Amino acid sequence: MRLDDILEEIGGFGRYQKWIFFLTCIPNFFAGFYMLNPVFLLGVPDHRCSIPGYDNDTYKPQNDEHRALIERYIPMSSEEPSEYDSCEVYKYIAENVSASFKRARFIQDNSTDERTTEKCNSWVYDKEVYDNTFASQVNLVCDKEIWVANAEMIFYGGMLVGSFASGIIADIVGRKPVMYVAILVMIASANGLAWAHEYWLFCIIEFFLGGSIVACFMPAYIISLEITSVKKRVWPGVISELPYVLGLVVLAAVAYGLRDWFQIQLYTSLPAVLFVFYWWLMPESPRWLLSKGRVKEAEQILRNAARWNKTTLPNDIFGEMIEDDVDKESSFWKLFSSKTLCIRSNVIFLNWLVVALVYFGLALNSENLNGNLYLNFGLSGLVEIPGYLLVVYLVDRVGRRKLYCSFMIIGGVSCLSTIFAIEYEPEGSDVITIALAMFGRLCVTGAYSVVYVHSAELFPTVVRNAGLGIGSLFARLGTMVAPYIVTVSESLSGTTREILPLVVFGGMSLLSGLISLTLPETLNKNLPETIRDAERFGRSGAFYFGRSLRRHQEDYEKSSKDQTDTEHELLLSTEKSSYS
Repeated sequence: MRLDDILEEIGGFGRYQKWIFFLTCIPNFFAGFYMLNPVFLLGVPDHRCSIPGYDNDTYKPQNDEHRALIERYIPMSSEEPSEYDSCEVYKYIAENVSASFKRARFIQDNSTDERTTEKCNSWVYDKEVYDNTFASQVNLVCDKEIWVANAEMIFYGGMLVGSFASGIIADIVGRKPVMYVAILVMIASANGLAWAHEYWLFCIIEFFLGGSIVACFMPAYIISLEITSVKKRVWPGVISELPYVLGLVVLAAVAYGLRDWFQIQLYTSLPAVLFVFYWWLMPESPRWLLSKGRVKEAEQILRNAARWNKTTLPNDIFGEMIEDDVDKESSFWKLFSSKTLCIRSNVIFLNWLVVALVYFGLALNSENLNGNLYLNFGLSGLVEIPGYLLVVYLVDRVGRRKLYCSFMIIGGVSCLSTIFAIEYEPEGSDVITIALAMFGRLCVTGAYSVVYVHSAELFPTVVRNAGLGIGSLFARLGTMVAPYIVTVSESLSGTTREILPLVVFGGMSLLSGLISLTLPETLNKNLPETIRDAERFGRSGAFYFGRSLRRHQEDYEKSSKDQTDTEHELLLSTEKSSYS
């Protein structure tokens, strides 16, 4: 009996599968905290140079005397004439400088045209949006502004390494051990990050946090997917993302209420300590156990699932399995072992790169959109919910390939349309731009969930975790590029600041959507188990052709000795013609 038949027999998504699914959802909720908390931890408030020697300086003028001091010592910005310069201060010589600057004088004449400026080394920050961020605490501004993007890149670099390493290791030693070790690292790094007050230490911990998040999520996602039957895979494949969205919305609310990066990180990481009990709650994937020939362990898990689901299984459930159906080789290089698999894998990896670039780029770009940061961030999380619900409703009706293509093209057109909104409706462009960007976020969210399901169904069991791990690696490459696109746009002025990132994200979405049409459809198809299955996947009737011929070959070898070669050839010929 095939595993997919067994899962259908015990209830494709019964009580046991729902329990495992619930366990995988909880880490996803916390992933929502950690994946996008750089928006609040590394946010750079509006700032200017502090007035030298003025101990009680604040960003906003306290009174007329304070405003006069600001105008006297802080030059106006050359890019935004209505704002003060963020990085320079007028040169001066101070003799017995007091807090009120009563005896301060400039090097040159007090005429504004003749004054010279110099770079400052201390700043004051606007408290309207943030009370305190890590970026403002260690002054990641002016010459160090790129350090913010570097820190974000290191975080996503950790996710890249975690994706690659965990994907390969999980196919060798199992999904469960990798997931649990990643959970322990995530707990330690998430809590430790709150106490990091040096830039280098902050980046190191962010690297480990990023790697542990994806190394925890990916094996748990695979376990839930592999223990669910064909017709019910959409539930662990798509609905598992909803807790992540809820985490984003809760993060926006927590950040709005606290507005201090230390408290935000601490309060969102302490509850994760409860995950230490997961070793005794999560099972290993029976599909992976079977791929390694560990039949008895897989059978024990399936019988336990049958008891939970109040069903029964025959005594010898794997009696008809043959050795050729078990492929113990799990090298991820097999994904490139043939022309078909090589092209298919590269298309999948390109889709991962683009969808992650656009998704995280739009999320990080929330600060560049006009309006309230917390409201924009919360709305961008809420719009993901209809994206996932659309996937649940359409993925088993439209199919994976067409749905992904539609989401990416529609989302890309939505982002590109912001050009016309800003150019032809300048007065109402803020609302229109935010609406189009949010709709683009909705579409790319749907595409992100589809690419998970589609990729998992295309990769064979023996390298499924490695395949998704490499796909996630390419996704991290996209997320590592996204902060720099956003940072470059922040350095620009005028409408270009809003248009540039949305144009880049929109154009990449269109490209990915069109290329995805070269992939085969996986709707209502059994998961490929071996590399051979994956190579034949998508060919009409070919997926089971090889197995059927092997089974008839085995039947022939076990048949009576007086059966003639002619009868055997006729049997194979008849089977072949039936699949033609």
